[in-house]
Amino acid sequence: MLGLGGGERYSAWFADERDGVIYFGLSPFWTELHAHGGDPKADLLEPSAHAIGRFDTERNEFLAPLIARKPGDDSRSSVWDVLAHPNGWIYYTTYFEEMGRVRPGTGEAEHFDDLGPGLNEIALGPDQNLYVTRYGAGGNDGGVAVISPEGERVREVSLHARRGAQTAAKSIAVDPHSGEIWVNADVVAPDKTVSFAAFHLAPDLRVLEQLDPAVELMFMAFDAGGRGFFVEDRAGRLDLRVTRDGAELLRVDLGPRAPHDFAQDIHVAPDGTAAIAFWSGRVDLVRQQDGNFTHAELELEKPEQCKGEGETPLFYSAFVIRGSVYATLYCDAAIVREPLPAQLQSAPQRVR
Repeated sequence: MLGLGGGERYSAWFADERDGVIYFGLSPFWTELHAHGGDPKADLLEPSAHAIGRFDTERNEFLAPLIARKPGDDSRSSVWDVLAHPNGWIYYTTYFEEMGRVRPGTGEAEHFDDLGPGLNEIALGPDQNLYVTRYGAGGNDGGVAVISPEGERVREVSLHARRGAQTAAKSIAVDPHSGEIWVNADVVAPDKTVSFAAFHLAPDLRVLEQLDPAVELMFMAFDAGGRGFFVEDRAGRLDLRVTRDGAELLRVDLGPRAPHDFAQDIHVAPDGTAAIAFWSGRVDLVRQQDGNFTHAELELEKPEQCKGEGETPLFYSAFVIRGSVYATLYCDAAIVREPLPAQLQSAPQRVR
């Protein structure tokens, strides 16, 4: 990606898809962190564009990025998460600076500066509002903010997992039927060691339950029909639970969790196939329908330029689009494409 300004190396991060176009955050976060001894604020050392990459899967080419803010003294962070809203806007967070939105057809940008820093991952609610995690700000607990499409704060709640530690909310999913919310979080102790927590919230953001701490809820998402997809680590072995209206429809054994790997995103295709993206390039594909399911595991190959010394490539978001699997890779503006595995063309297995 050229023409963003500044001297930093922008790479693809979290992504969303609409009408065959993949929209993804462009960020130097990991590159700068590793170059500066693990400093999570190293992204702020240089001016950064707030930019959203675009890849057209039908034409198989990158489009010009959307620029929400040019590099400058008021733009030193970068785009973390994006959401392609049904209203036509692309919403984004930058964590250290503003949340905002960009209209692809015109390039018009709006900045929601009054919402404050710390906003992280975004999910769409049944009311068309945006449900956004606040990882934290000023050393305080993070939580969940509900933001209107126009950028107004509707309501917000902080979350607290354990006494004497800071709760930093990460990923979020909203059930389109009930409006209930699931959130996972890092729990940072005073000595900076990190454990994990997860919460189940009511539509008004009341905490209904704090989930079993022995099970790490790695990522969760809902499709438009109300099916929930929950990837859980149970003592080093991964499960996918598929639910609807609180009832379990299916549980799939995804096998052992590789060291330092993480389920980072889930997107569900119109045909019902869920694509679970792992940092390592593993993508689990699960299609469930009428009591049957098909599960296939795909290992995405990193491009040669992403394998060299000093590279820290991480896969973030995967999508099933027209018989192919696409994934964003944190290694410049990289999109990896592989054909859909043959297993998804065969007869499904019976749910047990």
